[in-house]
Amino acid sequence: MQRIVFRLLAAALILLVGWWHTPLYAELRPFTSLPAEAMDLQQGGRLYIARSQTFPETYQGLPAWSAQQNPAEAVALTGGDYWLLRELRHEGNTTDWVLDPNNSLIDRIEARVYSEDGDVQVLHTGYQHDHEYMLHYGKRIQLQPDTTYRLLVRFSSPYFSSHPEFEVIPETDYRHKVAIENALVLLAFGSLIALAIFNLFVFFSTRDRSQLYYAFYLLAYFVAWAFVFHLPVEFFGYRNISLHYVPFFLLPVLNTLFYLEFLKLDQYNPLLAKLSRCNQVLALLLLPSCFFAVSYAHSLATVVITFWLALALVSGILSWRRGYRPARYFVFAFVALIIPGLLILPANIGLTSELVDNAELLTLLGGTLDALLLAFALADKIKLLSEQKDRYLNNLNDALKLANTDGLTGLGNRYAFDTYLDNFFQFSAEADDEAQQMIFLIDLDGLKTINDTYGHTAGDELLRLFADGLRAHCGEDSDSYRLGGDEFGILSTRRQEPVLHEAIRHIEGMLIAAGFKEAGVSYGVAYASECSLPSHLFTISDRRMYQHKLSRRKSGGVAATS
Repeated sequence: MQRIVFRLLAAALILLVGWWHTPLYAELRPFTSLPAEAMDLQQGGRLYIARSQTFPETYQGLPAWSAQQNPAEAVALTGGDYWLLRELRHEGNTTDWVLDPNNSLIDRIEARVYSEDGDVQVLHTGYQHDHEYMLHYGKRIQLQPDTTYRLLVRFSSPYFSSHPEFEVIPETDYRHKVAIENALVLLAFGSLIALAIFNLFVFFSTRDRSQLYYAFYLLAYFVAWAFVFHLPVEFFGYRNISLHYVPFFLLPVLNTLFYLEFLKLDQYNPLLAKLSRCNQVLALLLLPSCFFAVSYAHSLATVVITFWLALALVSGILSWRRGYRPARYFVFAFVALIIPGLLILPANIGLTSELVDNAELLTLLGGTLDALLLAFALADKIKLLSEQKDRYLNNLNDALKLANTDGLTGLGNRYAFDTYLDNFFQFSAEADDEAQQMIFLIDLDGLKTINDTYGHTAGDELLRLFADGLRAHCGEDSDSYRLGGDEFGILSTRRQEPVLHEAIRHIEGMLIAAGFKEAGVSYGVAYASECSLPSHLFTISDRRMYQHKLSRRKSGGVAATS
C-alpha cells in the first residue's frame, strides 16, 4: 500500500516539474477574412512586452509602432504587461461584435480598434473595470464589412491564472454564450450554498464532525470560485486581487479535515493520515503568498491542490477496498473533480496550453458534481450508521427480552415482574373500581414430589405445561410471570378476576389429565385498593395463597377462590 501511495505522489511531482512557456502567438497576418463566427486573435496575432501605456494615434502609425516593440514568446503566468496586435477584416453582414478576453483573471485591459478610414474605438475592461456583460470581460465593437481593422490590446495583471485568450465573436452569439454560462455558474453556486446550509443543519442534529467540515469545505469552494467569476465585483463592487487564492489554499485544509474524519484515516491508514496533515500544513504555510508573492500564489496553490487530490483519491480507493461502502461515492466525487483538474491544473503552471475551452466553468461544474457525490457519500454513511444502530437496538431489545424472560417457560421472569410493579402498577384505586389492578400469586403444588419421584425432566415438563396454560387461557389483558421455582404471578385488572379463576381451575385439570396427578395450584389475590407499596401486595397475596393452600388440603381437592 505504501508503494502505491509513493508512486501516485511521485506522479503528482512529475506533473509539477518542467515549467515552461508555450508559444501561443504567431506572426501577424496581413488580414483575415472573417465570416460571422468567432475568431481566436492569438492565431495570426503578435504579442509584445508592454514597456509603456501609450497607444499609436492612427491606423497608419501601427507598423512603425510595431517595429519598435519587443516580441514576447508567451504570456508569463507570474504576471506582466503585454500588447496583442491583430488585423481583422470580414465580408459578412454582421456589424455588432464583441471583443472577448477570457480564460484567465486579467487585472486591466485597454484596447483600440483602428479602422483604415481613421476611426478609432476605445475599450476598457478587466477586473478593475465595470463589466458590460455579467461575469464576463466582453466589450462591444463595431466592424463594418469589407473594412480592414487593426486591433491593439494592452493587458496587464499581477498574475494570470491561465493563459489568457482573446476572441472576436458576433454579439448575438456572445450574448447567448453569456446567458448559458451564467445560468450554469449561478446554478452551481446555488447548489453549493444549498448543500452547505443543509449539511450545517444536519451537523447540528447529528454532531457528526464530517458534516461540519464538509459544509465549511463547500463554503470555501463557493467563495473561491465566486472570486474567480468576480461575483464580489458584480454584486458589491468589491475588488481585492490578493484574496482570490486564499480560499483555494483553504480547500485542501478543510477537505482533508473532512476525509480524515469521514474515512477514519487515523485508525485505518495512519501513513496517509500523516501525509494528508503534512499537506495541510504546507497549504497554511504557503497561504501568505497571496499577500506577499501574489504572482506565484496561483502556482503554489496548484501544488498543494494537486497533492490534496492525489492523497484524497488514494485514501478513498483504499477505504473502498477495505469494505467501507460510503467510500465508493467519495471516490466517484474525486474522479469528478480530478478529470477537469487534469485539464486545468497543468495549464495553471504553464505545463501545457489549454486543452478545452472555458476550463474554469468546467472545473466549477466538476466541483459541484464532486460536492453532490460527497453529499451522497455522507448520506450513505448516515444510512450505514442507521443500519448499525438498528442492529444494535435489535440486539439490545433481544438482550432486554432475554433478561426479562424465564428461559424454561418463556414467561416474564421475576426481574420483569418487579420492574412492572415499581414503574407501572397503579396503587391508588377505589375498592369498587373494576379497572383497578391486581396480582395473582400462584404456587404450583407438587413440583418437588414430581422432581423427587420422576426426575427434573418431568418437573421441567410440568412447569412448561403450566406456563403454556397461563398463556392460552388467562386472556390478552393479563400478563403471566414465573417468579422462581414453583412460584408464578399474574398481573391483571379486577374485571378479569372471574376469567382468571376459571382459567386456573381449567389449567389444574389439564395438568392432572396430562399425568401429573400430584400437581395442584394454590393462589392468592391482592388488589391495588388494598395496598400502597409492592411489598404490601406480596404480603396480602401470599397470606391469601397460604389460606387457599390450607383450604385445598382440608378439602382434598381444588379449592374455590381465596
